[in-house]
Amino acid sequence: MKPIIATESEQPELYALVKRERPAINRAVDKMAKQMRGLSDVSQKVAIAQLTATWALANYPDDPDLALSLSEAIRHQTDIYLREITKAGVRH
Repeated sequence: MKPIIATESEQPELYALVKRERPAINRAVDKMAKQMRGLSDVSQKVAIAQLTATWALANYPDDPDLALSLSEAIRHQTDIYLREITKAGVRH
């Protein structure tokens, strides 16, 4: 199943929202990452997968195909983010 991903030209308001909220996003991620540091690597992966699945199903409780598409879109966005930070030489 191909993920549903909008480009910036297709949905500029979404991209503007993320850009505007980036500092809050970074703070939330830092807090979650701090809480997960006590878990093993494997348990961290399970926690991230469980959080993603729970969130996707909460958004599309009656449509498993859309929940799966959202999950794929998140994975795709993760790949994009990893490529961007690797190109920029950013270390987390």
